[in-house]
Amino acid sequence: MKKVPIELSFGTSGLRGLVADMTDLECYINTKAFIEYLIGINDISRGSTICIAGDLRQSTARIMAAVTAAIEDSGCKSDNCGFIPTPALAYYAIQKGQASIMVTGSHIPEDRNGIKLYKHGGEILKADEVGIVAEVARARREEYARSVDETLFDESGMFKQPRRMGSVNEEAKKAYIYRYLDVLPFDYFSDKTIIVYQHSAVGRDILAYVLESLGAEVIPVKRSNDFVAIDTENVTTADRELFKDLPDKYKRRDLFTIVSTDGDSDRPLIADENGELYRGDVIGIMACQYLNAQFAAVPISANDSVAIQLKRDGVMLRYTKIGSPYVIEAMNEAIVQGKSSVVSWEVNGGFLTGTDFLINDNTLKALPTRDAFLPILCALAQAAERNIPISQLFNELPQRYTEAGVLDNFPQESGQQIMKYFLPPEESRIQQISFVAGAIDVTDFADMTRVLDSEDPIFKTLSSKKAELEHYFNSELSFDNIVGINYVDGMRITFANGDIAHIRPSGNAPQFRVFSNANSQGRANEIVRLCIAEPVGIVRQMKESMIEADITNVKII
Repeated sequence: MKKVPIELSFGTSGLRGLVADMTDLECYINTKAFIEYLIGINDISRGSTICIAGDLRQSTARIMAAVTAAIEDSGCKSDNCGFIPTPALAYYAIQKGQASIMVTGSHIPEDRNGIKLYKHGGEILKADEVGIVAEVARARREEYARSVDETLFDESGMFKQPRRMGSVNEEAKKAYIYRYLDVLPFDYFSDKTIIVYQHSAVGRDILAYVLESLGAEVIPVKRSNDFVAIDTENVTTADRELFKDLPDKYKRRDLFTIVSTDGDSDRPLIADENGELYRGDVIGIMACQYLNAQFAAVPISANDSVAIQLKRDGVMLRYTKIGSPYVIEAMNEAIVQGKSSVVSWEVNGGFLTGTDFLINDNTLKALPTRDAFLPILCALAQAAERNIPISQLFNELPQRYTEAGVLDNFPQESGQQIMKYFLPPEESRIQQISFVAGAIDVTDFADMTRVLDSEDPIFKTLSSKKAELEHYFNSELSFDNIVGINYVDGMRITFANGDIAHIRPSGNAPQFRVFSNANSQGRANEIVRLCIAEPVGIVRQMKESMIEADITNVKII
């Protein structure tokens, strides 16, 4: 090949890249490598059927064709499930015991796309990536060694002859629909009016159909033929204004709620009767309650109203690193330990079930991948059963507020250096520190808690680091004394007045991320602003201090 393509890389949920870089060749190589990896670990066999689906981006159909070609050229069979939600594909494939591949860029702009990979039992995890990457390298060498006459691709990395997909199998869509209709009463929302913001979500018609089948009067709005990038974890001001305007525009006094999803329909959006949007991590609480879950895993960046409410509800909570592979790993560990009624969810609202659940004497099968429909239906069901407005349902939760921000053009090595400096000694394996009345309690990654003696060298080290952090997060900026630090993913600092500042360097971009929790939205916003302000915000100050102190050889934790 004369032109060497830009290689795709793993994000937190599969392969992602610019559409311009996702040539037929690159998609073909990565798909063949994935299949060879699955065969190598005995997850599938040569000749197995692999399900495929995609979202509504303009580039998706072409990429699906390249994926299909790779499946068939690997000696396997492809099952084209059409343009359906990611969780619909995953659910169908898991029930059939088949691997699957979803072509979607989820919430990112249309000039990008992605390929999400599933083994026969669910998503690939971080442990799978090393083996897949090795197979990609092998497949790349093999393909690049082909002569111009032998290769299927032209100089731009596109097929010389177009490849086609088979006819669409509608069974995956039907199975997903009846996952909900089989467990919920047909008249559940019989007196409810629900606006469905459709935009370009691949599940827009399925969501409307499910709600109508459960008795609701559905008003579909804002359908778009052009792709609309909706990020449920970072809802824009324009999106919020759109939702606020919808109740007035359609003038329905009996409006129950406004719902939607992101592009591949694995992340929910819920607004109340007034158009007020609610965060995904808070929506997850509603699903957890409705299912009567006993164990939940959520990323450490979640609004701490989750921890407060789950403690009230008697639900065991496990904090994880950010990303679906980590909450899935936590669910798997809980199941191995004998936990029942296991769930997880992400800050974006995507909800996962690790075990089956009994609803209205019917079984809801486990779906260990992000799902938007289940949390939407659970929240609406709670309000409908109690005959209360959606606003009241959410207002009954602990009223904590959060914000997130990103500091761009921040070198990754600088972010890592800050973390290395403030992390506890490696040998201590500490994940949580509590500072209480002059004492220090620590919890390690095995959940073992101990009290440190004041003569312990680690006590002195942690006390010193606390004092240094309080130099940056000081009273002049309205920060109280530090009472806790969590190191599950980055550094989540809790202050005596309830403020939380969570700082975390990006793992794959020159960025530094900040999350906050507070008792008011204004304070949550202010914490983020203080951290990422240019040119002398807290994070920049930390970086400059590292340089001035010439801290270049801090031991990696």
